[in-house]
Amino acid sequence: MRTWRPVLAGAGTLALIFGVLVLPADPWLFMVAPTLGCLVTAALMASWPLSRAWVPLASGLVGAVSLGVTAVMTALRLGAGEPSPVAPTSLWLMLEPAVLLIFVYLPVRWSRPSAAVWTGGAAGLGVALNVQRYITDTSFGERVAASALWMIFAVATGTVAWYLRSLAEARGRAIAEARQTQRLELAADLHDFVAHDVSEIVAQAQAGRMVLAPDPRLAEVLERIEVAGLRALASMDRTVHMLRETDGATVAAPGVLADLDELVSRFESAGTTAARLDNGFTGSAPREIAAVAYRVVVEALTNVRRHAATATRVTVALAERDDHLVVTVTDDGRGETTASDRTSAGTGLAGLSERVTALGGDLTTATIRPHGWRLTARLPLTEGT
Repeated sequence: MRTWRPVLAGAGTLALIFGVLVLPADPWLFMVAPTLGCLVTAALMASWPLSRAWVPLASGLVGAVSLGVTAVMTALRLGAGEPSPVAPTSLWLMLEPAVLLIFVYLPVRWSRPSAAVWTGGAAGLGVALNVQRYITDTSFGERVAASALWMIFAVATGTVAWYLRSLAEARGRAIAEARQTQRLELAADLHDFVAHDVSEIVAQAQAGRMVLAPDPRLAEVLERIEVAGLRALASMDRTVHMLRETDGATVAAPGVLADLDELVSRFESAGTTAARLDNGFTGSAPREIAAVAYRVVVEALTNVRRHAATATRVTVALAERDDHLVVTVTDDGRGETTASDRTSAGTGLAGLSERVTALGGDLTTATIRPHGWRLTARLPLTEGT
């Protein structure tokens, strides 16, 4: 949030209070709609862009109040048989149309088209009919002409807002097309170069198993290389498929919570470190949350291999606490590396921390005394947490 917005909103509110106290309108009905509009504008500005969802309601409210004041004042004037009152000060005469134009602009610029038509239209109609409070001894045609003249300002404001909205949407489409082009280029590179090299590794491992079959230990190592290579090719195929998606279809994430048992088993079988999955999570997690949780475990296990070669035990634990999925990976590494080594090596943890934070969670790391390491990720299971 930009700091100048709350400051400007506060200054405007103070100026409004000063105007109400020093230049009150007579009758006081003149002040109702502009005062409400200014206060609502200040509230929207102070919390923008979080308050964008409230724009249709705010515009409809201010427009309805303005139309209601016009209707009440017209009814009072006709009932008393008196001419229209004259605006006591130019402040309230010009402030209300100006505020109403703001609530024509905001929904047209930021809200759904259906909401923009109704709520922005109410504010625009308030601008057009506002002049009827001050007209006296004129024909019906002149009254219509006066409202039509003021309606021009509302239409012009809505046109500007719609034009800016169209420019933003066009810019968004251009960015999306550029990203899609980049994804297609990356998919082509993965398919043409990386996949080719990985498939060659798999082929060499298969050939080695056939030639060196008498040595069971070497054959076992080559078999692991082959399985890992085939798994990498399958993951790459899924990645290429996702990169080439253009119709908006949802593609299943490469890793989900159900795959953690297999992931931990592979980690244990590939080395000398015992690994255990303690799954205390029995609920369901959104697809994106599950995918990030899987990536957290992958990165943590990778760091154990890189930085805690002497670790004898790794525990992966899942639990649900306060509507959050809590993922904890703990190892008993003897501290051949420092905490800063684990957190600063590469960009894995930094990137994961950004993704977790973007989802509304947090990722923390800590050393365990007398030796060991713990990584904890808290991911929200409900929206808006």
